[in-house]
Amino acid sequence: MPLELVVDANVLFSALLAKSFTRDLIFNPQLKLYSPEYLISELNEHLQSDEEIKEKLKQTGEETEKVIHELLHNIDIIPISEYKTFAQEAIEITPDEFDAPYFAVALYLKVPIWTNEKRLKRQNDVKVLNTQEILRLLI
Repeated sequence: MPLELVVDANVLFSALLAKSFTRDLIFNPQLKLYSPEYLISELNEHLQSDEEIKEKLKQTGEETEKVIHELLHNIDIIPISEYKTFAQEAIEITPDEFDAPYFAVALYLKVPIWTNEKRLKRQNDVKVLNTQEILRLLI
């Protein structure tokens, strides 16, 4: 049975910026990944306005779109209508209000969050794993 996780946008950006363990993990059949539909707007917003990300991207816009499509193909996007009943609880427990949709999906599905943001571990309601912890679980 695959390890189910809610994947945070920072993980997707890591996979987008470089061929890495992170990208390999997203394609790993031992993982079943989910994310809120908010991920799509967050990706688009950062790709259009974040100069640091634009500088780090080593591929053309067309290549970037192709990689995004491939990455998203391996993530089940959960519509807000499915997890909205957990939104208030998520807002109350998340260390960062912008990450509330990820916490809401994690609460809805009862699965951990995959992120490399250490501050998201500063709560006790949702298990949070970083890339290294996931690698150790799969070995």
